[in-house]
Amino acid sequence: MSDEKNIVEVPAIEQLTNQGWMHLAGSKLSPEQSIERKSLKDVVLEGRLKYSLKRLNPWINEDNLAKVIRDLTKPRHTSLIEANQAIWSQINHCVSVMQDVGKGNKGQTVHIIDFENIENNDFLCVDQFVVQGTNEKIIPDIVCFVNGLPLAVIECKSPYITDPMSEGIEQLLRYANRRNPADQEGAERLFHYNSMMVITTRDKARVGTISSRIENFLEWKDPYPLTKDDLGEICKGQDILLTGLFSRKNFLDVLRNFTVFEAVEGRIIKKIPRYQQFRAVHKSLERIKSGTTRKDKSGVIWHTQGSGKSLTMVYLCVKVRRDPDLRDCKLVFLTDRRQLDSQITNTLRRTQDETVIHAESVKHLQELLAKDASDIVTATVQKFQTESDNFDFPVLNKSEKIIILTDEAHRTQYGSLGAAINTSLPNAPRIAFTGTPLIKSQKTTNAFGSYIDAYTIDQSVQDGATVQIMYEGREAQLNVAGENLDQLFNDYFSEYTDEQKQQIKRKHGTQRAILESPNRIQRVCMDIVKHYSDFIRPNGFKAMIVTSSRRAAITYKEQLDKLNAPPSAVVISGDHNDEQIFKNYTNTSQHKLQIDDFLKPHGSDDGHSDLSFLIVKDMLLTGFDAPIAQVMYLDTKIVDHSLLQAIARVNRTKKNKFKGYIIDYYGLSDYLTEALDMFSSKDIQGALIELKEEIPHLKNAHTKVLNHFTRIGVSNTDQCIEMLENEEDRQNFHRDFRTFSRQMDIVLPNEAATPFLKDLKQLGRISIGAKNLYRDEQLEIEGVGQKVRELIEQNVSSLGIDPKIPPIALLAPNYKEKLRDLKSPRAQASELRHAISHHIRLNEDEDPVYYKNLSEQLEQIIKEGEKNWVKLVQLLLDLRDNIESGYERQANEHGVTKDELPVYNAIVDSIDAKGKERYSQKTIRETVKSIVEIMEKALQIVDFDKKLDEQKLVRRDIKRIVIEKLDFSLVKPITEKIMDLPKVKNK
Repeated sequence: MSDEKNIVEVPAIEQLTNQGWMHLAGSKLSPEQSIERKSLKDVVLEGRLKYSLKRLNPWINEDNLAKVIRDLTKPRHTSLIEANQAIWSQINHCVSVMQDVGKGNKGQTVHIIDFENIENNDFLCVDQFVVQGTNEKIIPDIVCFVNGLPLAVIECKSPYITDPMSEGIEQLLRYANRRNPADQEGAERLFHYNSMMVITTRDKARVGTISSRIENFLEWKDPYPLTKDDLGEICKGQDILLTGLFSRKNFLDVLRNFTVFEAVEGRIIKKIPRYQQFRAVHKSLERIKSGTTRKDKSGVIWHTQGSGKSLTMVYLCVKVRRDPDLRDCKLVFLTDRRQLDSQITNTLRRTQDETVIHAESVKHLQELLAKDASDIVTATVQKFQTESDNFDFPVLNKSEKIIILTDEAHRTQYGSLGAAINTSLPNAPRIAFTGTPLIKSQKTTNAFGSYIDAYTIDQSVQDGATVQIMYEGREAQLNVAGENLDQLFNDYFSEYTDEQKQQIKRKHGTQRAILESPNRIQRVCMDIVKHYSDFIRPNGFKAMIVTSSRRAAITYKEQLDKLNAPPSAVVISGDHNDEQIFKNYTNTSQHKLQIDDFLKPHGSDDGHSDLSFLIVKDMLLTGFDAPIAQVMYLDTKIVDHSLLQAIARVNRTKKNKFKGYIIDYYGLSDYLTEALDMFSSKDIQGALIELKEEIPHLKNAHTKVLNHFTRIGVSNTDQCIEMLENEEDRQNFHRDFRTFSRQMDIVLPNEAATPFLKDLKQLGRISIGAKNLYRDEQLEIEGVGQKVRELIEQNVSSLGIDPKIPPIALLAPNYKEKLRDLKSPRAQASELRHAISHHIRLNEDEDPVYYKNLSEQLEQIIKEGEKNWVKLVQLLLDLRDNIESGYERQANEHGVTKDELPVYNAIVDSIDAKGKERYSQKTIRETVKSIVEIMEKALQIVDFDKKLDEQKLVRRDIKRIVIEKLDFSLVKPITEKIMDLPKVKNK
């Protein structure tokens, strides 16, 4: 039994059965073995679905039962996401049929899953469930069915291969036909019903949905409502995820209450919760329901920026509406900024099944709050202020059936308006959501109570939900924080007279004058352009520049343009008294277009995607989700929560984005420690780390990868490649080399990386050489930044090797000429051996019997020529030459054509030794020609490989011929081998 089966798949099935899922082997659900499926294309177990529907809806008649099953099994939508959303809606919201159940013919609700009584449902997990796709079969390791519907797919990978997690996710994407839909390489219909896709390697397990990108598959690290202690001492990632997501109660809870479909960047995205969101919602409900006083029911959910705070609010809203004790509550969502107010209002409207009412004025808000209706109200908190200096808000509603949900409730606006909220809704519990932690003093004195749930910056980085942010202070002579202001002022305004200098100081102040000085901004821009070109642009990411004033923002734009820097845009707020210079940059419609362009990857087809810099003052520093932004150039003073919120703009995840960067031109380092000291050290651990803190990680990664070649060093490329002959050794080397490469990508081109450059290039040469020699595609340089990849490839190219060109094919006309370029017989023998092995792997499906024999010949030759490299080279060359001519020669020897030989070999391989004496060569050849004739006719049928009825007819004809000419006992082995030949499968 393989590692994958033994230590991953089998324990997963055992855990599922312990949690109440029944288990069946996939072979029991093949069309030949089970009445559940007529064809391998069937992904729904219709027998179980029909039985469940009748049990949950005993009143339903046969016609309506057939209609519901037909609607579920034959979705009318063409795209995967549309079909998935439609079926989720049918399952979640039930369907209606017209039927008379005693009170006239009217719409009756049909329940597909009983979400209230879990035991009323049929839970089944199936291993090795074979599904026929458009072009080929897929065999997921575990498929989980509820009432016959395939709601989850679990792919298991051995933890001992190079990158099991990436390989498993790639396999799931292939199964769902997500990699390149035009290729039709998967079985998309299986995923029309899918709630979640899981990849597990035992030690780690991640979950995503049908629309998740690779970087969005995340671990589930909390078995809530259980704890890790409940699972025992030896508790792996797989155990935690299966407990947290596949306990039957949690599984249905996620399906029903924690699934949303949202439009993101022009496409529909399906989202399910992260573990902290699921936990926080349940803990909030528990607090609201168990508390005896308003204060007891209230509290704060702190989930760090970028971890899905807004979606947690949506999930909580859904759960409240489904809870029998709370469903009648009025929900009031408050934010302190118009942008956030609009964002949460739009999100709720997209995801809720009821009207969301937005308060347009103070009066409108008072009217909405005074009503006892169980509606959803959104508003800015400022609408609790009747006049600019009047916080005297009237008592509007004393009901306890009101829940206030506030966003970023620690900010100062809530301090002044909190009394008005308390007065107007005196008995309403308040749940506060924040992306930044409470300061130390607020933990005991804030009006919202203690933490309900916390998800820290450090936890988010460890989970891969956000990336670590690196901090780097730039040239001291550019910094405006500190005691050198007068000297800086004189430097930047040296061309002015003393009287003019005094006028500037009186009008603007020394610091502001320096921050807006074109001379200084020009120098900063020169540094920004270099840093961006060296660190950020090579990997395809973009930048934000945060300035001290609107005028400074415009000056930055002007100076960048003078330097012919990559395109930039200014996004600043406007005022009706603005001078003309500001009006050119304050058009909100223009802002939207610019932001859309900024979010596009470089090189998009519309030509607007090269916008590389967004220059802002205050705008976009909160609530702006831009994964493509990797660096923030900071030239202003930001403190407290605003600092944590601003820097979080660069912490969103994206493929090959290993870190976010804050480059400080203001001089924050002078008071950074003091600014963060107001927070608990545990809360802000890992908020900002300096580049120098990455150097030890780089050294460790360097040492670890060099340890693969401790005995010989890395200077001798050929010897190092020889040491990687064993596949497991190659996988371990590749894992460590990729880690080292990623660390180099983080540090480069900083001078701290210089000592490691030589080894990076040499190790890259070894990696590419091993990939070519062993024809091992797993050694592809992926998962590292583009700038490191280019550095490695340029080095290899300088040696006369094009890393983008695959190694020469074994049967290429100039193969022997290229072989002679290798210096030693040992190197030639190694190249020949692995080229022949690769050729066999590529072609073995064409004629499995022939290439199996060829593989055995190769192994025998290697034994014969062991240690005698000259002899081994000659033996391998003879074998190569025989491959070119041997196939046709073997066909002639048996009296068949080259096209008939695979069928001949399949038949002969199915006959035992006695049978070979029993049947004459003439009989076997006649059988071959009869079967080939049938196959040639069948292959004239358009899309024969997709037409199961036509395939059944062919199987029947093959069976008839085998019985007639050979024996009934040979029907199954011969038929299966012939039907698996690629010309039959993929014609």
